[in-house]
Amino acid sequence: MHMTTARTIKRYANRKLYDTRESRYVTLEHIAAMVRAGDDVRVVDNTTQADLTTATLAQIIFEEEKATPRLSLAGLREIIQQGVTPSVPTEA
Repeated sequence: MHMTTARTIKRYANRKLYDTRESRYVTLEHIAAMVRAGDDVRVVDNTTQADLTTATLAQIIFEEEKATPRLSLAGLREIIQQGVTPSVPTEA
């Protein structure tokens, strides 16, 4: 069984992103390309080790939507509604 570990990207206080596997600085565009290529990417704060993956991927989507809108207004509203209202399982 072949297990792959997530590619770790460290985010520094100056907002630079560092790919620890390739030992180089990367951009949001680089991270987007990694995700599109199927890489499991994890972004962490270099100082606190806090997981910043979700916020970073959201930032990539935001930047791409600014450049070339692809999501519908209804789709964006749904994302916001789902994020604001947590799913609470109902008892049957």
